Amino acid sequence: MIANDLSEEHRAKLQSVLEEGGAPRVVAYIQSNRDAELRRTLYSLARRAFPEREGHGRKFDDLIFIARAGITESLRQAALARAKLDHELATECTDSANRLSYNLSADLADCWPGDENPRERRHLEAGFRAACDCIVWRQELGKPPDRRAMAYWAAGMHQLSLGNAVEALGWFETAAGLAAKAVAGESSDGASDVTADYVKPGGDFGVILYHGYAGLARHILGSSEGIHQYKRACLSFQGTINNFKDPEMIEDAKFGLEQLRWVERKLTGKEST
Repeated sequence: MIANDLSEEHRAKLQSVLEEGGAPRVVAYIQSNRDAELRRTLYSLARRAFPEREGHGRKFDDLIFIARAGITESLRQAALARAKLDHELATECTDSANRLSYNLSADLADCWPGDENPRERRHLEAGFRAACDCIVWRQELGKPPDRRAMAYWAAGMHQLSLGNAVEALGWFETAAGLAAKAVAGESSDGASDVTADYVKPGGDFGVILYHGYAGLARHILGSSEGIHQYKRACLSFQGTINNFKDPEMIEDAKFGLEQLRWVERKLTGKEST
């Protein structure tokens, strides 16, 4: 890891290069560095050269171009490390690709409160593919269930935005099950009753969020149970906000609640809670 001041210096340089020459210039600048680890670091910083999500003018095609170049570079380095029997470095490089892919999928997801930047279908499809790559890499890397759940959620979010609610529901339910397993322990078979055990005020953030998304997908599919499931998740977050004192827990609950409500408005044109 590089120090914060150096990190900010690199971010500013990447931003300048992006503004001057676009994504191809950024990739050329990063690849011109002889230090392999620095190249991976610069690719991870490149997304911070773009405007904030709540701002305007995010160029998703440029974001995809840079992220994919970073993923390719990380996998190339992983292959070279494996050829040298440096399995630790190979794992580290593969993990860099995994993180770049997840961040790309998350940045392309149309779910962030205040983010009005328009996505084209190709952006959502690219985000879905990036999430699927994450699912594979996180399994190969032996990531814990909560980290694997995040990738399944990202895949589901893109499917939901693409109008594929049936497929989205499956991804969300898998995410909720993995998040429940993270709480219950790897040796468990997941929560036998996710709703009763975890979807309540003070319950696990990931389980509540993914449960809410699954409910929203069911609601869009016309299931009367879906809206009740979605509302239960929202009420669980609201109950955490109202009845708990842990600042981090409250902040997470506010974020989860705002995100669910934002996506509901985006997809249905109204807010039910």
